[in-house]
Amino acid sequence: MRPLSPVAATPEQLAIFSRVRGGIEVIRGAAGSGKTTTAILKLQANIGSFVMRHKRAGLRRPVRVLVLTFNRTLRGYVEALARGQVAESKEVELDVMTFGKWAHVALGEPPLMDAKESAAVIEGLGAGLGLDDYLVQEVDYILGRFVPADLDSYLTARREGRGSVPRIDRPTRERLLKEVVRPYISWRNKQEAIDWNELAVRAAAKKLYEYDIVVIDEGQDFSANQVRAVLKQLAPTHSVTFVIDTVQRIYARGFTWSEVGVTLRPEASYKLQVNYRNTKQVATLAASILDGIEVDDDGSIPDLTRCERSGALPVVLAGKYAAQVKYAIDYIQSKINLEKESVAFLHPKGFGWFSTLSAALTKAGLRYVDIARSNNWPKGTENIALSTLHSAKGLEFDHVIVLGINAEVIPAGELAKGDDRNTAARKLLAMGVTRAKQSVILGYKRDEASQLMQLIDKKTYKEVKV
Repeated sequence: MRPLSPVAATPEQLAIFSRVRGGIEVIRGAAGSGKTTTAILKLQANIGSFVMRHKRAGLRRPVRVLVLTFNRTLRGYVEALARGQVAESKEVELDVMTFGKWAHVALGEPPLMDAKESAAVIEGLGAGLGLDDYLVQEVDYILGRFVPADLDSYLTARREGRGSVPRIDRPTRERLLKEVVRPYISWRNKQEAIDWNELAVRAAAKKLYEYDIVVIDEGQDFSANQVRAVLKQLAPTHSVTFVIDTVQRIYARGFTWSEVGVTLRPEASYKLQVNYRNTKQVATLAASILDGIEVDDDGSIPDLTRCERSGALPVVLAGKYAAQVKYAIDYIQSKINLEKESVAFLHPKGFGWFSTLSAALTKAGLRYVDIARSNNWPKGTENIALSTLHSAKGLEFDHVIVLGINAEVIPAGELAKGDDRNTAARKLLAMGVTRAKQSVILGYKRDEASQLMQLIDKKTYKEVKV
């Protein structure tokens, strides 16, 4: 893929990373505001400061740095960005990993449960609760937010980072703990493997490393126990930077800063305002998808008034999937210079859903790379990427194309506003749209469309029948 955008400081970013201080800091901002870039620049400044500090103190060990990302694709992207800014040196040890990989290695690589098996056990235990599709998600939320000894806090806790639906009352919460969560934990403890939530709990209970500098990118999608695990591994003098935007949270794992032991000083909290990535037209479309979603202090809706550039109006294709693909390929061949520009085809599911597209791209002589769940950023010359929407978190491309937005792959658009699944689906699509620097193309078939498409303001795009 085309190399990442050069990391050059803007005045807004310079005001943040030029002030080097220890402790915990948070960088907030909407998609496209340069949060990750700012964190990497801040990382570079902090490393210089800590190297000098070690020399003055006569410390012989290297400065230990940990950069955590939520998924493997973003890990490869951020590692390329970080290593491009941090010179290789014996004075610095730099690890760039996903939380799961880091914790798994730190704990000696214990065997992990199959997620489908765990879900089946949970569904069996909670079959009589009437929570249906919410059940597994709610249990994951509970086990990610609370440590086992503190599960009863769930009974009165506000469901941070969730939609207003479903409303789970106290009697239901009590049954959920008694009939599902605690029996599941008992079952889990008898197995020879652990699940991902237990991995975080174990890492939070033990001092495994001593890091001087930590950067957590896409921190809004980390669970409370994952954050607790990382904070357990800090050196006495340390710098921790969280990069967050809760509007882009696509996993229901909310928590409050205070419950993970973080007290944020006003001077340690920053908010980036200017959108450097998106055009006004792209930001307006994304904001339309998110209209009505509750926004907390750690979130920002894309704002066209904060964009510096204008561009083409996004296009929405209405027609059969094969026709959508043909239009997209014609657009690439006639409008895009693949030697200088990148294109991402994003999809909620990916994998087999890309088979028709892959064949069409190959037939057209367009080289592509599948970056979903990849550990490393591709070094080849292909400038067309195929990825799931989830794996595109934190990335950016010149052009973004999302085809086949139908009810089968994004069914949540049929649900009421405030429903967790509705909120998650809207955030996911909006996040994908805001990966684009120049243009966006969406596509759907009328008789199979996700009703999510009906939520988008028709004034924000041009519809093309194919």
